[in-house]
Amino acid sequence: MLRNRTATMAGNTIRLRKYILENVDLDQEQLMEEINMGKASLYSLLSGLSNDSEICVNGEFLVQKDGQRLTLSEIMDFLRDNPARQKDAPKLAERLLYLYWCLHNAIPDGGMTFDAIMNVYTELYMDGGGRVPKADTLRRMIYRDMQEFEKLRIWIDRSENTKKYCLRDKYLPKLSPDNAAAVYVSMLLYQDTLLDQATLGAKEQIEKAFFKDFPERSRLLNERIYVLGDTLSNPQEFGNVLGKLIRAVGDCLRIKIGYINNEGEKSERIAEPLGLVSKRNVWYLFARRKGNSEVRTFRVDQITSLNVRESEKFIYPPEFSLAEHIGYSWGVFNNDQIETVRLKFSPRVAFRVKNLHYHPSQRIAEECADGSVILEFEVCGLLEMQSWLMQWGTEVEVLAPVELREEILRIAQGIVGKYSPKKTKSRRLSASLER
Repeated sequence: MLRNRTATMAGNTIRLRKYILENVDLDQEQLMEEINMGKASLYSLLSGLSNDSEICVNGEFLVQKDGQRLTLSEIMDFLRDNPARQKDAPKLAERLLYLYWCLHNAIPDGGMTFDAIMNVYTELYMDGGGRVPKADTLRRMIYRDMQEFEKLRIWIDRSENTKKYCLRDKYLPKLSPDNAAAVYVSMLLYQDTLLDQATLGAKEQIEKAFFKDFPERSRLLNERIYVLGDTLSNPQEFGNVLGKLIRAVGDCLRIKIGYINNEGEKSERIAEPLGLVSKRNVWYLFARRKGNSEVRTFRVDQITSLNVRESEKFIYPPEFSLAEHIGYSWGVFNNDQIETVRLKFSPRVAFRVKNLHYHPSQRIAEECADGSVILEFEVCGLLEMQSWLMQWGTEVEVLAPVELREEILRIAQGIVGKYSPKKTKSRRLSASLER
């Protein structure tokens, strides 16, 4: 009997919730007619959904009454004025249903502590106008209710680490179809990158969960949305390197890596990973050797082998801050002094650079009469900045510092030299002689 009543209440609540979300701001009279439910039953179920942020927003339900949204206070007034509906204490079925909803909503947080569950039961009694039992009585009641869940084949686990109680259920975030599509498309950004394999499983789960009624949607999105950018030629070779690094960073585990530097030199080392940074779709590992405080930077896509040493935990240095270590660097290296960089962008690109944030220190120093704009940065790592500046060609001029302006001039002269008429003529002559 209990199972039937609980199942009926749960089914009615789920049916009501789904119908409201599909028919937002429907008049309550029409709602009762559509779902074949009386006013007392409707208000009773809505009161149980008052903590559901998708159904009740700031004390107002997504249901219309007399041209305005139905409020929680109106519902509670109605239930108080109808003694037949008033209960001195919540019945078992109501407690189970309410606890289930609370545990389900707490899945993303790893569950609820026993004290939090005690508070839930206290609120449930107070909302019903009943006398709250003593703490020991309430505690025994909660344990008995959890045993009832097992009879219904709803399992609750307790974490030994966090001491939280949690439904043995996989968490699926609440997403609208539009948000699900946006999340899915964002994963296309990671094709052929270090995150390719890591996001593949998540993509498949979104396809199954959110696109099950529209199986063609994922195929159409893949055909009609294309992402361009620098990618790896063989992403499958990296396997789950990034995933292992993330775990090693989070769990403070030493790693053994094989690495090849920019000069092609290979090496192996045991390191303590302190953090990861993604800069313009390139991932960098910040790590130090055991017993050495110097923090080194490694490109993750230049790691040739990785072994997480599961039994070797290290103590994370409390004085280290990844954000402070990166500091004012333009990229990821901060081995030179901080300088003020002034750049003048042409009118053709001024709108674009004003609407994009390239560095935390960026500010608009001046908007010129001709439509150009001068940006200022407080940065170090100007060597990394040079390649970015060259991408803008003649659309940017370095005003300061002088050393950076002169270096860009030197690079530009070198490029001009490679394409000078004299060199072009010489190459044509060499090619004709070879033929």
